[in-house]
Amino acid sequence: MKAILLIFSLLLGVTAALAQDPKQQLNEQMWEAVRRGDAAEVTALLDKGADVNAKFRYGATALFKAAERGHVEVAKILLARGADVTVKDTFYGATAMTWALDNEHIEIVRLLLEKDASSVEDVLQNGVSEGNVALVEMALAKGGAKPETLTAALASVADDKDKAAIADALKKAGAKPPLELDAAVLGSYVGRYKPEQGNELIFTVKDRKLFAMFGNQGPFAMMAIDKTTFRPVEFGGITITFTVEGDKASGLTMKQGPTTTVFKKQ
Repeated sequence: MKAILLIFSLLLGVTAALAQDPKQQLNEQMWEAVRRGDAAEVTALLDKGADVNAKFRYGATALFKAAERGHVEVAKILLARGADVTVKDTFYGATAMTWALDNEHIEIVRLLLEKDASSVEDVLQNGVSEGNVALVEMALAKGGAKPETLTAALASVADDKDKAAIADALKKAGAKPPLELDAAVLGSYVGRYKPEQGNELIFTVKDRKLFAMFGNQGPFAMMAIDKTTFRPVEFGGITITFTVEGDKASGLTMKQGPTTTVFKKQ
């Protein structure tokens, strides 16, 4: 009986293998070829019908793996065949550019940026934070970064002698120093602010600069956009606008993407 069950099980396995989608088999073979950096095999599998934008674990595509491994020739093939550089995975929210930047694969970054300039600010900010002049110059040459982003980048390297070359490149590209506010105005923003729900924000001043603690994270240096509106120097996507009554702040509004949260000063 056991022998019969074993044979039956083996037959089921063979049947399942035969029933497997041939296109999926090609896609999986392509993934492995990309992982190895086998450009010829990747080309052959695409010619046979493999989907260049096939989704694998967490929605990643073959381009993610090429970017992670730094396989330049494979990345060129995938991009030429229509690989979508804007795909985000479902786990990290990362793109192929994320992997290329994290692993410092400069040529892959260049290829992706040429294909889609929407990540130019990510490239710029990564180059600034890592002190990578090549990335900064690449992003500036591509253009398209918002003036606010250029100013924030300049503010983040202004006091760092090791990043003088980056500061010079930013200035040549038109980056302006951030707005300076007097000590009394900055001092009026110092204190704790609480929303109806969620973590509080704490603001302090040091060396005539405003700093923020987001919950237990920070402190982060803040840059003035105007007299009442600020953003973190190190990253974008968040703006904070203080509500001022007389000469004192009574609260603030924080915008993070589509979300707006109102805080009251304690």
